[in-house]
Amino acid sequence: MAEPLRKRAPESAQVQDEPAAKTLAVSHAAPEASALAAMPRMSAETGKSPMALMRDYAALAFGPGKVSLPDYVRLRLFDESFWAGQDRRAVVGQRRNRDLVVEANWRHDWYGMTSNKIASSQYLAAFGLPTIPLRAIYAPNMQRESWLVIRDAEALQHFLLDPENYPLFGKPAEGNQSLGSVGLTRCEPDTGMLIRTDGSKISVTDLIADINNHYADNGYVLQPLMAPHDDIIKLAGRKLATSRIVTIATEDGPKIFRASWKVPVGSNVADNYWRSGNLLAGLDLATGKVLRATSSTGFDLVNVTHHPDTGEHLIGAAIPNFAQMKEIALEGARLMRHFSVIGWDMASTPAGPMIVEMNETPDLFLNQLADRFGVLDADWTAFMRFQKTRSEAFVKKMKADIAAL
Repeated sequence: MAEPLRKRAPESAQVQDEPAAKTLAVSHAAPEASALAAMPRMSAETGKSPMALMRDYAALAFGPGKVSLPDYVRLRLFDESFWAGQDRRAVVGQRRNRDLVVEANWRHDWYGMTSNKIASSQYLAAFGLPTIPLRAIYAPNMQRESWLVIRDAEALQHFLLDPENYPLFGKPAEGNQSLGSVGLTRCEPDTGMLIRTDGSKISVTDLIADINNHYADNGYVLQPLMAPHDDIIKLAGRKLATSRIVTIATEDGPKIFRASWKVPVGSNVADNYWRSGNLLAGLDLATGKVLRATSSTGFDLVNVTHHPDTGEHLIGAAIPNFAQMKEIALEGARLMRHFSVIGWDMASTPAGPMIVEMNETPDLFLNQLADRFGVLDADWTAFMRFQKTRSEAFVKKMKADIAAL
């Protein structure tokens, strides 16, 4: 068997350099010292003594979820009322999350496929799954010509200043958290300015310089800027809000495990929950209706009933095409059978559900916070037991094949 893959953090826990990235309102990786300093506030909010809180934290830290002190704060595990009687030992911390998904997705030879957005989206599309098409790929290191590939900055500038190419969404071919992404509604060829989705402007030369400085080596993808379903526009505005649907491979085939809804707010270009002000909603798995919605984490976490931009009531609203989304996620899981757990980000559009991307190291923090119960339930336990059996059988077969050479 190949050498063990270096354990990769869940997508919300990974950090990349990006000058334009917004500062996180609440860090998903706050230092232990900062969390420890928050003990007096935890005590004040709960009425528990610091000693009682430390005992409570220690029980979770040494439990099956291996919760860290920052996890304890950001997930409000100190607040038993927030978890409404749920067994908090079923909650996994960030590091345990990472270990579990890498253990479950034991076919490490397939990780390269999913880490590249071009490879993964085109593979899915080739099998008939709905993905956002490509308009162009900026790849200045390539020598051969292709109708899809832009090979130098001058050609990229020409592309970006052509009104026929709009609206556009750009993102690095590799990476997580939507860092380096930009939504563009139109261009001004005479001034060389590009108009972002929030109405602000950026010069084409500045955008190209930023792409060249940070993302040119692995390629930069340009796609149509997708419009949400009309019902979503009314509810949450014109930015793409995606449903995170997690699938797991069971003995009876792929199964929908959890689902949540990530909602952009304000000037945020993407719906990642780490972006300040964005919302996270828990969904009813059967109907796709919003059960609850929150903003931020830890001490700053607030329950939200109305979208801050539209003023529309969120609780009880149904995600359009949710049944189709679940069917597509299951079909995608059948295709990507070498990954036992996948986080599918799907948007509801006028043309139906669209896969925005798939995550082979899904951040279960989202599901736990949205659902307010941990992932270490009976379904997950049976799933991991099944994956261990599959992994052992795979290794045994590989050893037998090598021995037969």
